[in-house]
Order: sequence, then structure tokens, then C-alpha cells
Amino acid sequence: MISADARRAPHRGWLLWAVYGVLGAVLLAYLVSLVVRADNSSELVDGWLVAAFEFVGSGLCFLRAWLSPGRRAVPLAFGVGTLSWAVGDLLLTMESSGGATVPTPSIADVFYLGFYPALYVGLVLLVRRQARDVTSAMWLDGIVAGLGAAGVCAAFIFGTLVRTTGADPAAVATNLAYPMGDLILLALVVGVSAILPGRRNAQWVFIAVACAVNAAGDTANLLKAPGGDFGFATIFDAVAWPTAILLISLALWLPGRGKALGVAHKAPGMILPALGAASGLAILLFGSFHPVSAVALGLATATLVVVGLRFWVSVVQMRALTHKRHRQAVTDDLTGLGNRRQLFYLLNDFFADAADPTTPRRDLGLLFIDLDHFKEINDSFGHSAGDELLRQLGPRLIGSLRSTDVLVRVGGDELGVVIMDADIEYATAVARRLIAKLEEPFVLDAVSVRISASIGIASAPTDAGDSAGLLRCADLAMYRAKLRASSYETYRKDIDEDGNRLRLVEELRTATQEGRFLLHFQPQVNLGTGEVTAVEALLRWPHPRLGLVPPLDFLPLAEEAGLMPLITDWVVDQALAQSATWRAAGRDVPVSVNVSVSNLLDKRFIPSVSEALGRHHLPGSALTVEITETSIISDFDECKRVIGELRTLGIGVAIDDFGAGFTSLAYLGTLAVSELKLDRTFITGIAEGADRDLALVRATIELGHALGMRVVAEGVEDDATLTVLGGAGCDIAQGFFISHPMPAADLVLAAVVVSGPPQLSVASNAG
Repeated sequence: MISADARRAPHRGWLLWAVYGVLGAVLLAYLVSLVVRADNSSELVDGWLVAAFEFVGSGLCFLRAWLSPGRRAVPLAFGVGTLSWAVGDLLLTMESSGGATVPTPSIADVFYLGFYPALYVGLVLLVRRQARDVTSAMWLDGIVAGLGAAGVCAAFIFGTLVRTTGADPAAVATNLAYPMGDLILLALVVGVSAILPGRRNAQWVFIAVACAVNAAGDTANLLKAPGGDFGFATIFDAVAWPTAILLISLALWLPGRGKALGVAHKAPGMILPALGAASGLAILLFGSFHPVSAVALGLATATLVVVGLRFWVSVVQMRALTHKRHRQAVTDDLTGLGNRRQLFYLLNDFFADAADPTTPRRDLGLLFIDLDHFKEINDSFGHSAGDELLRQLGPRLIGSLRSTDVLVRVGGDELGVVIMDADIEYATAVARRLIAKLEEPFVLDAVSVRISASIGIASAPTDAGDSAGLLRCADLAMYRAKLRASSYETYRKDIDEDGNRLRLVEELRTATQEGRFLLHFQPQVNLGTGEVTAVEALLRWPHPRLGLVPPLDFLPLAEEAGLMPLITDWVVDQALAQSATWRAAGRDVPVSVNVSVSNLLDKRFIPSVSEALGRHHLPGSALTVEITETSIISDFDECKRVIGELRTLGIGVAIDDFGAGFTSLAYLGTLAVSELKLDRTFITGIAEGADRDLALVRATIELGHALGMRVVAEGVEDDATLTVLGGAGCDIAQGFFISHPMPAADLVLAAVVVSGPPQLSVASNAG
């Protein structure tokens, strides 16, 4: 286990281990010689040898500093401290040569005691380097643990030391300075262990052992030599000091990286501070009944004072943590704005005050903002660009608000603004300012992007009496703004009556943009051959709340909202895609789709249909467009022109629901229509033998044939009607009796026998 520097130069690592191995072996041999020589040891020889060991250890500290550019402070401090101790040992050896008595204090004591401040500086620098994220509470925990440990040591040692150091004040002060210095070192190391339990490493282990060995050597020497007489015959203190210095130097060469901080205040990390606090309390209690040194009592008192300070810091931290967690709970992570939770906090507080009769009346305005076409930005530039747009949006809009107004992100591309002490007129003025700000371009990935928004405005307590109701009012007003393509709308009571419809329109708009529709297909059977000659594509909307919505329930809304061109484009594309799939499988099955008058009057309708045919590599005959009589009458000349263009492309054109409207027969003869579809009401009852109804059906079929059109009867629901239609010369039939509309995957197209229930024409793949 060596440092990164040594790993980068392997020969250096082996050399270091060799040096410390030799030093350890020599130190062990010296220890053995002390044991063997016992009373015959030479204090002079021992003193020079110990000093030599200490100078080598100090030199290794300075070598570490020289080899660590940019991180020299700690090894330099350790080097100065160990050098000071080694010089003190050298001076003591020189002063005691020839058997001379060394006074206490002496010049050697100055260098001995210089060891401690240098070590303190080095340890503090090491802690700061390895634990830059230590909090004030963690430092206090370390101080509690250190003071408690120092108090225990003082309680057991200082009384004896005072008795053995004599009455000379200078000698007493000097001799007590050593255990005091050792206590501070040990307290610092114990404190580090308390605040950095997740960072303990080889460095701190060796430093802790070195400090403990040095303290034990000092204590043994003082207890052995009353009056300050430092002898070198004692085996323990002769070996303890050089061992401590060598361990300190070795610690500098070991890895100093620890694990990430984060476990310091879990249960294991709180053991030492808890023991320190308990020790301080125990010393004070013990001192009430037995004599204890003043130093121990002072340390115990200081421990409990720091414990009280630590408790106060904990209270402050808990309050700060509670505030921080509350801020996080009401803050949107992406934008830094308030979130939906904060919106309801503000609204709930407002309505709680409004319910208090002693509180003066206040008004509140709520803006509900929905960005238009935000999905298109995500699709075009990516979701990261959409996120960046939302991040830019907050600061821009906040600039148009008062300091008391609050902008929140409700969710997705929806924002809300709470405007305190504002009536509906002021809220409307704010909405206009926000719209103006939104008109300014945003820069996303070096591209200038412009957006718009729809804003709903509601006021409390006028419009609603609770938070959910007010948000609903603003939401409905926003939907009205979208439906009318206006920038903003204020809530009115009449909007509430149409609220569900407005919401459905917006949901339909989203479904249109994202293509959330289904096509079911209903076969059309040739009554002469029994073959399935075509299918009609029927649109369905799978709504998450309403289930499968039929077209009659949502297409009028689509017309009103101007969504029909997009929906028709989707239907044509999907229907032709399915026809291409059948064609690839060997079945040429044309598809019919319904189009509205808005499609016929749309200049891009013909190009869009032509493009879809080309995209799926299909001829025009693969598609039939069904048009109602009312669509043609609304603008006959334009419809006639569009029908002619469709027929030029080879696309079939059918008059849907024929007989239910008021189409002039003269007009019918001028249209290039390829197919007549008899309305279901036209054929109802012909199976009961109503001669008049049957005569009308026969006449219509003959008229269609005379004009060169195929005649299709839809709404066939029984075998008798199917048989009558076949006898009347009808070409094609369609209805529930033949097959209900179903997904393409469930259809199996096959020939049928017309004379009976055509059960083989369409079957489920499952069966």
C-alpha cells in the first residue's frame, strides 16, 4: 500500500519499503539490545542512536515534501515538528554527556515542545485537504469527542504527574506541557475519527498510532523520573519516540484518499461524540465525590459547553433542512419555478383568508398559460431544446410581473401566474404583456424560434370559491382561447356550460397532432359474384376517458376547430397503407374514405391525395372518395371541379347517403361520379314487401346504371334485404349482416355465396 507518486515510479516504491524495512529491523535490534543489556546500557550511545533515528524520520518527511509539488504543506509541517524533536534529543544527549545533570526546563525542552504546534498545523491542513465538505456540526462533534477523550486522560494521569514533578513551578509547567501537548494531539486525532468515519485510511491509522506511542513514552518518562530527570535506560521511552517519528514519516508516503463523505452522521459516526459527551458528564459527577484534577474538570466542562453549542447548531440545521425540503417540494426541477404544489399552497392560503370574516376582501387573478405547438418544437429540435425553451421562458416572463406575483410551471408546457390583489382588468393587462414577451424569438441551438400561447384568465373570489374551481375556470378559459385561436380569454359563466365540449376539442386537437386514431374496415360484397370487392375505412377515436368514440361524435367538433384537413390526411394515408399491404399479399382491395366539404374546398386536398398514392405506390383506382349530397350542394361548381380532378387521377368518387338529401337529378347527371351509395333509410322496409319502397329502390338503381355508376346499398342488416337488393339489380352491399367494421388484422377476405348468410366473407383471424 503506497501512494500514487510511488506507484508512478515502481523503483521508488520498492526503495521506500526497503528503507523502512531496514529502519524497522535496526529499531527492533536496538530494542533487543536494550533488553539484553538491561542496566549496562550507555545513555550516551542510546541518545545518539535515538537522535539518528529521529533525524532519518524527519528527513523522510522533507523528502516527501520535495517530491510533492503543490501538496507540500502537510509534509513540511510534519518535517519541521519531527526535526524539532530530533534536535531536542540531540541537545539533551549533548548536555547529559559525562553524567551532567540537565536542568528542567532546558534548551532541549524548547525544541521538544516545538514538535507539538508543528504537528497541530500539519494535522489541521491534512483534515482540510481530505475533508473540505465538513460542516460546522461535524467539527463540533469532533471537538466533543476530543475534549471527552482528553478529559478522561487528564483525570487518570494529571494528578499523578503533578505529584511526581516536584514543587518547582518551572519544572512543573514544563513537565506538564508534554502530556498536555499529547492530549491535544490525541483529541485532534479522535476528533477526526469522529467527523470522518467514512474517510479513515492508512494515513490516519499510522498517525493515530504514532501519537499514542509518543504520549505513552512521555507519560512513562515523567512517571519514571520525578523532578524532570530524563534518563535513557528505560526501554519503553527509549524506543517510543523514534518509533513515533518513523510512523509519522511513513504515514506521509501512504495513500491519503478516503471514501466519499456521507456516512459521518449515521450511527457508527456518532459513537465517538456520544462517548465524549458521556465522558465529560461522568468526570463532573465523579468530581463531585472524589478529588479530580482541575485540568480534567475544565476539559469536562468544556465538553458539555460544546455539546450545548452542538445542540443549538442541530436546531438551526433542522430548521434550514425543513425550509430546504419545503423549497424542493414546491420547486420545479427543470425550470426552478414553483410547481403545481406551490400553486395550490398559494390558492389555498388565499381562500382560507377569504373565508375569515375578520380579513378584508382581496382579489386574486389566475392566468393559465398553455404553449401552442410545443410538441412540434420537441419533434423538430429534440426534447433538450424544448427543455431549454422552458428554462428561458421563466426569466423572460418574470420580468413582466410584480415581485408579489408568482409564476409556476403546472406541468408539461403549462404555466400559471398567481396575481395577488388584482381584479380581472389588471390580470388581463398582465396577460397582454406576457403575450408580447412570448412574441420575441427564442434562440435554441443557434436557431431563432418563435412561439405563441393561449392564456385563460380567472378571478377569485368572483369566479370560484376554492382552489380547484378557480384552476378549472382558468383552464376552461384557456381552452376557449385555443378554440377561437385568440391569445387570451377571460372566464365567463357561459363557458362553464360548454366546458366539456371545449376540453374535448383540445383533446381532439392533441389526438390529431399525434395521430391517435384507429381505422376499422367494413367489407363491400359484389352481389353477383359473392366476392369482397372493396372495404370502407371508418375512423375511430380511442379516447382514454370515453373509450372508442365513433366519428359522428367528434367529426363536427373537428370541423369547427379546423382539424378536418389533418384528420383526412391521416385517414387517407393509413387506408392506402393498408390497401398496399393487402396488395403485397396478393389481394387487390380498394378502400373507400369519407371526406367533408372542408376537404373538397381545401386547395391542398388533391395534391395531398396524389402524394399519398405515390408514397404507397398505388394507382388511383385503389381509392374511392365518398362525398355526401350536402357537401356537393354547399358549393356545387367547386365540388364539380374537384370531382373531375379526382376522376382524372383514376380515383373513384361516390355520392354517400344518396336519397337522404335533396340532390337535383339534373345536377347528378353533370357530375363525374362513379358510384351511388343508397342511404340505409332508403332501403329500410323493402324486405317487408312495400311495393312503393321497392319501386323507388329499383328506379334509383336503374338511374345509377343509366348514368354509368355502380350502386351500393349500405345498412344491410338481414338476409331478406340482401336477397331483395340482389333481385333489384343492386351491384354491391354493405352492412352489419355481412360484417361489422373491425381492425384490418381481424379481417380475412374471401368469396361468399350470396344466397345465404355470407359468413365466409369476413372472419376473425382468431377463429
